[in-house]
Amino acid sequence: MKILVTGGAGYIGSHTCVELLNLGYDMVVVDDLSNSKEEALRRVEKITGKKLKFYKINLLEKDKLETIFKENKIDAVIHFAGLKAVGESVEVPLKYYHNNITGTIVLCEVMKKFGVKRLIFSSSATVYGNVNKVPITEDFPLSATNPYGRTKLFIEEMLRDLYNSDNDWSIVLLRYFNPIGAI
Repeated sequence: MKILVTGGAGYIGSHTCVELLNLGYDMVVVDDLSNSKEEALRRVEKITGKKLKFYKINLLEKDKLETIFKENKIDAVIHFAGLKAVGESVEVPLKYYHNNITGTIVLCEVMKKFGVKRLIFSSSATVYGNVNKVPITEDFPLSATNPYGRTKLFIEEMLRDLYNSDNDWSIVLLRYFNPIGAI
């Protein structure tokens, strides 16, 4: 099975690549390196002793993304790519909406075109907004307090609509808080 990992050079993406390579999956990584470094992928290969394919593109580059799907028999996608800084999202909200939402739309259009309907989306616990009770459970009401969180929430809703229109899609939404703690 060949898995495309968007944002695969980032912290969570690169750790996911290590695990998937160790489990025997073939990997294709797409990342524009806007908030990651290619060195992370070299370290993934060193840790696992296995190679992966890497394409430096932004998901907004639809033609290049289609080329990747043409060149590789992609079976599933794990979607980590996106801008991720809450504070910055408040300063430049349109940049976040365009990159995160439009990038995901482009990705889903290309997936559909190539018959790839298995997607894991890296959402965020920010979709719960401000809560006054812990622990937070999946049935909590959804809301967002900043543009970054809203992009995640809008993408979740978009993916629900996609599934409702064609339930051949298999879509998983991952919601988590910071993936690492204090050092």
